[in-house]
Amino acid sequence: MGCASALELAKRGYSVLVAERAHAPGTETTAKSGAIIRAHYGVPELVQMALEANKRFQRFGELFGGDAGWTPCGYAVLVDQNDVSTLKLNIEMHQQLGVEVELLAPDAFGRMAPGVRTNDVALVAWEPNGGYASPAQTVRSFAEGATQHGVQFVFGVPVVGAKKEGEGWQVELGDGTQVSCGQVVICTGNWSRGVGELFGLHLPVRPMRAQIVVVERPASFRGMFPVVSDLINLAYFRADGEGGMWVGSSDSADLQDFQAVPVRHGAVEYDPEADARAISDAKSKAALRFEGVDALDKGGVQRAFCGLYETTPDWQPIIDSLDSVHVAVGFSGHGFKLATVMGEEMACRVEGADSPFPTGIFDLARFDEGRPIASKWKYERAKFLR
Repeated sequence: MGCASALELAKRGYSVLVAERAHAPGTETTAKSGAIIRAHYGVPELVQMALEANKRFQRFGELFGGDAGWTPCGYAVLVDQNDVSTLKLNIEMHQQLGVEVELLAPDAFGRMAPGVRTNDVALVAWEPNGGYASPAQTVRSFAEGATQHGVQFVFGVPVVGAKKEGEGWQVELGDGTQVSCGQVVICTGNWSRGVGELFGLHLPVRPMRAQIVVVERPASFRGMFPVVSDLINLAYFRADGEGGMWVGSSDSADLQDFQAVPVRHGAVEYDPEADARAISDAKSKAALRFEGVDALDKGGVQRAFCGLYETTPDWQPIIDSLDSVHVAVGFSGHGFKLATVMGEEMACRVEGADSPFPTGIFDLARFDEGRPIASKWKYERAKFLR
């Protein structure tokens, strides 16, 4: 998000400095993103942005330079009878907004995706233009493009202070450097609450740990397959290399509160390790949905780790401009897929131009004014996570 914004601002002639607390771009929680690209949401404004972002991932090299590692394998949502009416209503809304998506009978999807069990599935939504990208390649491409356009990056130096200076700001970095700037863009993810306070903003962003397990696929089930959002067993799956399968949870009960723990070099970070229960649950859910995956196999796990969701009270982003400070935070798991549009959004805000996207409902004031964003049609089990 930050690198995309820097690139877009530099293209428009702005002098841009990016302060990054890590020692390289995209090495924190972005690196642990599933990077799934889809337009399947229950909030129309989010659908519209995701649809445009998806189109831009398909043309990434042409629009931004470099390579996003785009993999166009399609995206499927599986529901049982309890969620058939909700799925139909959401898909009707998606189609009205221009998303290429159709409803399939389980058998029809099964023929498209051999190896996926559909015995408990009542209906499938198929988004042929969905897929996933590479977080590392995407961030690297944005950062390299930004550097080529004159953006200056400083690494290992978090923002530690800010003071109003006329119509702009004087920002203090962790190494003592003082930076005078006309405007500030905050794309600080899980650390946004603390950064916002430096600029007098209460950004209600709460990091939550999400555990990810990459299981080994059997020899009979290799190669590419569609991204599968299983709203029956509350899991999502995508290929990970030739023989791995990424398994994440869509169950809110599996999310754990952020807990700071000391790690190497005296830094305070979150616990990056997945626990035994998460590994067992992931293997069980994979075995329920895919042929040949053995939930009781004592091996079969390539790696297991934790990422973070930067959540807000309504699990929707904050996209707003307040006193020459422009924020794009709290994406609650949606952020990576929207990076290709958020750069332009932030650049337009800095310029004072009209937003090209329907971001008005994502204002910060909604939390104080009692205007939480909610999907009109919620899935019975997944609820606010979709």
